Amino acid sequence: MAARRRTPVFVRILTLLSICFYQVTRILPLAGARALGKNLAWAAYLLIPRIRRIGMANLDLAYGGELTHAEKKAILQESVRNLGLVAAEFSRLRLLDSEGKGRWYDVRGLEHIDRTRGGILMSAHLGNWEWLAPGAAAHGLKNIIVVRGFDDPWMDIAVDAVRRVKNVETVHKGRSVPALMRAIGEHRFAGILADQSPRENAVPAVFFGKPVWATVGPVLLARRTNSPIYPVCMARDSKGKYTLEFFPAIELRDSGDKLADMSENSQRCQSAIEVMVRKHPGQWLWFHRRWRSRERLEREWSERVGKGTT
Repeated sequence: MAARRRTPVFVRILTLLSICFYQVTRILPLAGARALGKNLAWAAYLLIPRIRRIGMANLDLAYGGELTHAEKKAILQESVRNLGLVAAEFSRLRLLDSEGKGRWYDVRGLEHIDRTRGGILMSAHLGNWEWLAPGAAAHGLKNIIVVRGFDDPWMDIAVDAVRRVKNVETVHKGRSVPALMRAIGEHRFAGILADQSPRENAVPAVFFGKPVWATVGPVLLARRTNSPIYPVCMARDSKGKYTLEFFPAIELRDSGDKLADMSENSQRCQSAIEVMVRKHPGQWLWFHRRWRSRERLEREWSERVGKGTT
């Protein structure tokens, strides 16, 4: 079934509502903004069946009989509220350097980062992924992040204006490779979210024991720039405080077989993401169709394997 196309009028209304929400959360105390975000997200959970349908289907795939239906439902509800928190906290993004350090979040694992060279900060839609780049920049890791464009160019302009804080640059997906390579060459870090189902440039992998398609972006960039891939996440504790955590660089295989290495190293990236999601399941975006099949990718992969090319 073809995806329904939203009319420009609806898109523009959605943009204006989003900007209004941003301004309201900017005025409110952080606790009030968080409460508003969670309540609006909860309303979406109740009113939009697709969220519940996709979320529970994903949790059934991932956990099978490991968890009860009630436990899976609780994870999904927490996941929805987490998205509301991310939206509500977006208005504080520009304050992470001046007010956030030690107050809204702590940092762990910076000793794993080699500051003498550039690298790749690989993360997922987990915890507050929007705070991750400015949080890293506030601790001396200048970075450039790959972002996906919105349907409305007004929204792109508004969101990019907030995301582009001190020492953080944005580049849109689809034209990002030259900018990322340049940044790494300048000893900066490329931020990539690698947990969603890609439409192109993917290899088959396993996530939570089930087949998925995994983006090859981080691995190809690492190979082209000879740079490390660091898993990183910004998860929240029960009191609402975040920890920006950096993990040791993923050990990348280099056997000389480029296709096999790309596949294996992409799997290692997905395995690293799975570790983070299993540690904080209620803070991951469960209502994205992560395990969807991709017929075009299957055909392309078969052709690649047949030719032995990357």
